[in-house]
Amino acid sequence: MGICKKKIFFFIILNLFLIFVSISFSYSEVTFKKLENKKVSYIDFFLVKFESQLIRRAQVLGKQFFATRVQYSNIGIKVNFDNKKKQVFIDIYAIMDRNRYSKKKYVQKITDCNQVRNLLFYKNLGYKFLTQKRDPSLSTGIMEDIFKEDFFNNLSFENKEKDFLADNMFVKVTILHPIEKIELSCYGKVNDYELKWKS
Repeated sequence: MGICKKKIFFFIILNLFLIFVSISFSYSEVTFKKLENKKVSYIDFFLVKFESQLIRRAQVLGKQFFATRVQYSNIGIKVNFDNKKKQVFIDIYAIMDRNRYSKKKYVQKITDCNQVRNLLFYKNLGYKFLTQKRDPSLSTGIMEDIFKEDFFNNLSFENKEKDFLADNMFVKVTILHPIEKIELSCYGKVNDYELKWKS
């Protein structure tokens, strides 16, 4: 009698388990089907890809063995689309290295702000090392070409759409001093020759 009860109990548990697995599988299948059929706008797809590409590129702003520019410990990037204005806004936050700038007095300059943008988007400082004057070799035309090649490559945008998007993308770079708690911001279109100081 005891063996018979154990068998019945075992079969009940087994059946309950199979029902649970069947329901879970059905729910998973239905959920995945729904997710597969959801439509994502091409602009949303592009912006996610664009933001992740910028985040990967932020490594270029890491600490240097021989410092040729301001050294940063953290970079934050956020890309937003303003549906009313039909414009893309890119916020970049660069935090200066605490160890270096607790020992070394330094106040952020507008050139530092522009260099962050230049390195992220064009992999080039855009300024001469000794004089810190704008390097004309990174002209607006060259910047536009690099931008299109790097960020629109393998995407099905027409040339007019690329031009429209690039012309309606704005960037704000904020450099934060970790000791003095001073911040400096510059702002402008992504491919402006130089971003301007922003209060």
